[in-house]
Amino acid sequence: MATRNPKPASFLGKIIAQLLGWLVCIVVPGFVTAMAPVSWVTYQRQGDHVTARAEVCLFFIIPDRTVTVDPVIGFGRDTHEGSVTRHRKTGRPDTYIQAENQGFLVINGVETEVRVSVTPFNLDSIIEKSEAFLKDPQSTKLRLFVVANWKSSVLGGALVTSLTVIYLGSCVFVLGQMVLRALGLVKRAAPEQGVVKKSRLP
Repeated sequence: MATRNPKPASFLGKIIAQLLGWLVCIVVPGFVTAMAPVSWVTYQRQGDHVTARAEVCLFFIIPDRTVTVDPVIGFGRDTHEGSVTRHRKTGRPDTYIQAENQGFLVINGVETEVRVSVTPFNLDSIIEKSEAFLKDPQSTKLRLFVVANWKSSVLGGALVTSLTVIYLGSCVFVLGQMVLRALGLVKRAAPEQGVVKKSRLP
């Protein structure tokens, strides 16, 4: 029995595959990390003057939005209780699912106010560290890592970001192979001709 070699993927098929890879490994992780971001809050002091800069990041390390408060005069807090959603099931008791609460670090300036998403679990400690820096004239710089939600920002974010890392790594590998072939450093495997015969058992 003989079978012919499978035909190589068409150009359109390759384009569709790349678009799907881009959607699943870049767009979706970007959306997830934007909905529950991690942020870096940096305080700097020059004399009695304190400046705050908050960097909201995608994929943990890529700054998506940067806001500055200059000068900082104080801090506040804001919390939003998660909404409750009712799910009705025929023949079964209704179930109620409550969304997780949201917390915000409020950095107050003379004319501006910046809100940074911080999980309510860490909000008190973040405010305490921020106020301690503002009151201590000997402190010159403080950098804080804050998350909007530990499960969504860290666990979920790390999972989807790993897809992005794998996808980009694969793209770099394929691109490197193409460059090496163009330079003649790597030879392209010769395609097999004709049919492939399968051996029969005696």
